[in-house]
Amino acid sequence: MIRRRLSNVRTMTARLLLVFGALAIAIGMAMVALFNTALHWGEDGVNERSLMISKEVAVARYLTGASGPLEIDRITYAYDNPADVPEFVPKHLLGQHFIIEELHLELGSVYVLVTEFQKRGKNQPLVLVAETEAVEVSDRETVLLNLMIGSAAVGIMMIVGVVVYLLSVRLIQPVKELGDQLANLKSDTRTPLYMADSAAQEFVQLTDAFNQHREELDSLIRREQAFARYASHELRTPLTIVRGAANLLAHSTKPEFVDRQRQRILGATEEMQTMVDALLSLVRYEKSEHSVEPRPLSTDELQGIVDLEQSGADNKEVGLTLAVSGTPQIEAEPAVVKMIVGNLLRNAIAATGKGEVRVAMDDHSLTILDQGPGLDGIECGGHGLGLLIVEDLCQRYRWQFELKNRDTQGCVARIRFTH
Repeated sequence: MIRRRLSNVRTMTARLLLVFGALAIAIGMAMVALFNTALHWGEDGVNERSLMISKEVAVARYLTGASGPLEIDRITYAYDNPADVPEFVPKHLLGQHFIIEELHLELGSVYVLVTEFQKRGKNQPLVLVAETEAVEVSDRETVLLNLMIGSAAVGIMMIVGVVVYLLSVRLIQPVKELGDQLANLKSDTRTPLYMADSAAQEFVQLTDAFNQHREELDSLIRREQAFARYASHELRTPLTIVRGAANLLAHSTKPEFVDRQRQRILGATEEMQTMVDALLSLVRYEKSEHSVEPRPLSTDELQGIVDLEQSGADNKEVGLTLAVSGTPQIEAEPAVVKMIVGNLLRNAIAATGKGEVRVAMDDHSLTILDQGPGLDGIECGGHGLGLLIVEDLCQRYRWQFELKNRDTQGCVARIRFTH
């Protein structure tokens, strides 16, 4: 729960500022430390070079007759006799040939240079003592300089922090708004998401992708709901036939009557089996468990479907003819073909009050023509699974389905097979 609260878009800006603040403090401290190191290093370098200059002055004076302690300047003193060197200088330094040492005493910082010079062919010791405290940056000045450096670092970091905050808000705000819209809409997949035109192009593309996905999801949900509703209705009809036939069998034992009810039960069972096989074939197709090899849609298979609908046409005194001029190659199983063609034939027969329904097939298409009122009059069919499932099945197998008015009278339903 805590992680969820700290891992949403609303807290990203605060966390970013927190991280940036910690980074700014670390950089400020590093800058102060670097400044102090550079300051002390510079002071040490200046003092050492000053002692080397003072050494040249002291040697020149000793070579020209001077002796004993000498005041080179107001802070530097030279000694040619170790006995004259002040007592605060450690004795172990006086025996060195060359050394520069900084001493931290109560009176302040003192630099000591121990070396030698040639006088009348002999090595003569030389000790220089410089009270550098007077010329070095004082503690008060160091504090002021550190405050100046720290204040400058804080000022720069604050300016950069404000810029980072504004940029982060601008970058994160579209994501926050998109998340709020999704949270408010919840299960509403029909209302599109929106994104301001001033947002980055990537956010606009993301919103468009979300909307497209939601449209596809909504279409899928509505199609599957309708699919389940129509499928249940279609199964209910043969089940009613089976139940009625079973009940009628209890009222008579005549062989002709029993055989007729048995045929009704077998027909309804076959119809349900066809639907179940078609639905299962769609499931297998979607899950890609196996692919159906292309096969020919034969005249006998199509004639069998037409024969099943012949009784419905005879009841309305509608002619039903079949003309075959080619054999298309398809990947659908026979149950699927039976469901599609059967629905189209029932629709055409239902729409035709008087006349003829003609079925034509060539190498690339299947066409069903009726003589009903057309699309501008009473709808061409639409009962049972109807046109919705026909369109859905054709789409799944990448067939082109069209339904339009004929030039004379009625509708033409055409399926163009692609493979």
